[in-house]
Amino acid sequence: MDTLMAGDDALLEQLQQRGPMNFARAYEVMERFGLDGLVVTDPLNVFHMLGYWPQIATTRLGQPPTTFAILSRDQRQAPGIVTSHFIYYYTFVDGGPRERLQSYLYIDAGDAGDERQQAPYPGLFADRGAAPQTEVEQRREQRTAGALAIEPAHADAGGALVRALKAMGLWTGTVGYDHPLIRSIAERHERPGTLVPADNILRFIRIIKSPLEIALMRRGAQGNTAAVGAVIEAVGAGANYRDLRRLFAVEAAKRGNRAVFMTIDRVSSELPTKDAVRDGQTLFLDGVSHFQNYHGDYARTVFVGEPTAAARRLSSAIVEGWKAIREQLRPGLSYRDITAMGMETLRKLGVAEQVGFGPHSVGMMHTDEPGVEGGDFFVKDNLILEENMVLSVDCPSLETGIGGSIHIEDLMLITADGAVPIHDIGDHVTTV
Repeated sequence: MDTLMAGDDALLEQLQQRGPMNFARAYEVMERFGLDGLVVTDPLNVFHMLGYWPQIATTRLGQPPTTFAILSRDQRQAPGIVTSHFIYYYTFVDGGPRERLQSYLYIDAGDAGDERQQAPYPGLFADRGAAPQTEVEQRREQRTAGALAIEPAHADAGGALVRALKAMGLWTGTVGYDHPLIRSIAERHERPGTLVPADNILRFIRIIKSPLEIALMRRGAQGNTAAVGAVIEAVGAGANYRDLRRLFAVEAAKRGNRAVFMTIDRVSSELPTKDAVRDGQTLFLDGVSHFQNYHGDYARTVFVGEPTAAARRLSSAIVEGWKAIREQLRPGLSYRDITAMGMETLRKLGVAEQVGFGPHSVGMMHTDEPGVEGGDFFVKDNLILEENMVLSVDCPSLETGIGGSIHIEDLMLITADGAVPIHDIGDHVTTV
């Protein structure tokens, strides 16, 4: 089947023009934290700013950073990209023309300590004229030549990054960064400004979504929900957890999503197990996959035949607790308020079992939100809901000996005066 769903072409066309970042939010957050700009190289942050995922510099390929994205708080400055001439030609320009972008290319990785400019290697992707250039070759040559006509290539990555920071007015002042390599280059070139680690700051930007991000979240969530639903249809006595997890990856791919993980009955190990579904068991399936790096997160509980009385009673109570929370979600609530709402519903129902009711923001990561500032570890903060956040509330049973496992989860968009789901809710508990 075609991996594109309705509306995908329009979303992808928008990504070809610009990064999905909520730039108004980015400028506001930079001002709040006293930053004059941001320099990032983590692929997630580069994609957020530019709409381009640098495939070369990833942990699976085992290479250090090769691409940097820059955003100035001065809104007259377009975002900037620093990358190699090879990568720009070979991957970046294929993603689209991109609106308002400053490009700073280099020939070699590394940093010799100066800012020399240098022509690309003679013969690199030169036209031999033995046959007409293909459309891909023409596009790459024209767009790369256009960038080099504005800013000639630099000898190495360090020099290009320094040149970009100076050209964009960020050589002095306070700049946030996301990788120690950026600090090393700045120190080697004796940059006089201040550098601030910006992981938490970048998270403050990401929690409030742009209209494009909301559309991508909705699309990712819908594909993810459908993939989990297809796995539920395959659940039955004797079904192996490993096979169900593999099926989730296939069903996500059919819908243009990429599977991240599926937890089945609290089992999330990627190593093969012999666990299999039993008749009379209650179990949950919690699937996470993403579309263009925007994640869906969805969990449902399944009764395989007749559940225990304890599982049926607690499942019903958790459904009621989540319903009560959904109806009250709105800007101004805190994470602790949300948890208290769920627990209060259980209390009113006379349920004493432990249930999570744990909120978290979802976006380019499963838990995409800032933590408590000032520590070396990520510590969850008591965030206040704002309009255009996308929120999950995990609702798992935290006890054993009830006949299985229970969990439900949906994604909600926080609106000006409430919240709406970004995927079909349907039934939270299914009997097979």
